[in-house]
Amino acid sequence: MAERVSGPYRGYYISATARLVPVGSTSSATHGDAPGNVDSTYVGSVSLAELGPDDPHRMETLLELGDKQRFDSEEEALAFVEQAARDYVDRVLDGH
Repeated sequence: MAERVSGPYRGYYISATARLVPVGSTSSATHGDAPGNVDSTYVGSVSLAELGPDDPHRMETLLELGDKQRFDSEEEALAFVEQAARDYVDRVLDGH
């Protein structure tokens, strides 16, 4: 598992994680796998915290990630979920 913490972004720290999982262990196997990676794929997750990455009062919510929920690399998963968190913070703070 890989983790990347960034921030603060508009007052929030973003903790993005990516983990390698077997293809059959998630709900659907529709995403094409990269060559050499036919048995597994990466899944990303993210959490937000106001006071820092070790803040026990993390914001927990479900984010709509769209159709793309599986990734061919750790970096791709981390970048995608980090951007989803930034978009969420923007929507919350801008009132949309």
